[in-house]
Amino acid sequence: MSFGENLQYYRKREEITQEQLAERMEVSRQTVSKWEAGTSYPEMEKIILLCELFSCSMDTLLRGDAQAEVVEDSAKYEEHMKRFGNAVTFGVGFLIVGCSFRTLLDGMNGFLRNLQDIVIFPFFIVAVLTFVVAGIRHINFTKRHPYIQPFYTGEEIERFDRGFPIRIAAGVGIILISVVVDELQNFMPAPAGVEASAFYRFLMLLLVSAGFMLLVHTGMEKSRYNIDEYNKEHDPLYRERLTPEQRRILDEEDHMPLAAKWSACIMIVTAAVYLLWSFLQHAWQISWVLFPVGGLLCGIAYIVLGPKK
Repeated sequence: MSFGENLQYYRKREEITQEQLAERMEVSRQTVSKWEAGTSYPEMEKIILLCELFSCSMDTLLRGDAQAEVVEDSAKYEEHMKRFGNAVTFGVGFLIVGCSFRTLLDGMNGFLRNLQDIVIFPFFIVAVLTFVVAGIRHINFTKRHPYIQPFYTGEEIERFDRGFPIRIAAGVGIILISVVVDELQNFMPAPAGVEASAFYRFLMLLLVSAGFMLLVHTGMEKSRYNIDEYNKEHDPLYRERLTPEQRRILDEEDHMPLAAKWSACIMIVTAAVYLLWSFLQHAWQISWVLFPVGGLLCGIAYIVLGPKK
């Protein structure tokens, strides 16, 4: 593709007119028209501004294939975000599974019981290293690709949105069912050589792990489909791409990410306190009340920090 074709593709991709592009470049509309027709070329200063505006390299703009590069970036984005989501989900689940095995060993006799304080360290180390590697890769990816052209179809997003509340409800349901599993020790025997309380807490934590993994994975998938939020967070020129009306709407919604971040922090702390309280005090029968309390705090955070009407 020629420079003019690339410029026209980028301009239409951003849904801006020749007049709007000319205003941003501080030139006339006729000048932009000549650029796209290939009858004239901008000076170096304008080329640099165009590269910044469209988040592309100078080589791609002048002599590359802009459309092919956008398609390639989209494929890389989807692959990276899937891997990133799977890594975070695995780290969370692996850490809780480590806690479950510690509980199981605590109910055994002899040598195995002595391993209860050691067995959790491999799980902890693997989980932390998974978070570190995934985090560094994600940072590097966002630096190389600060802007991603939205490519998911409305049907794809709508299909995910229909399943989103079901997956969230399923995750919460699995965690609540785990409380019932802990009560089975009063009715069903445990395998030989294992205390009933330890065995059923082991099963309980496995269910908690499954529930949290489903919730985390669903949240990461939601983030993957929200390309606009990705661009808002990582693209330094995000606001420059918006129309005045879009900027006004963005300013009105600026409080929403803050409410979401506080809600996420509240639920993380809730889960951490739940596990610590349950392990240290053996309070599985009552510690579940932390989750509805966390939900109420999230609601308060949304009311206080959410968008104002």
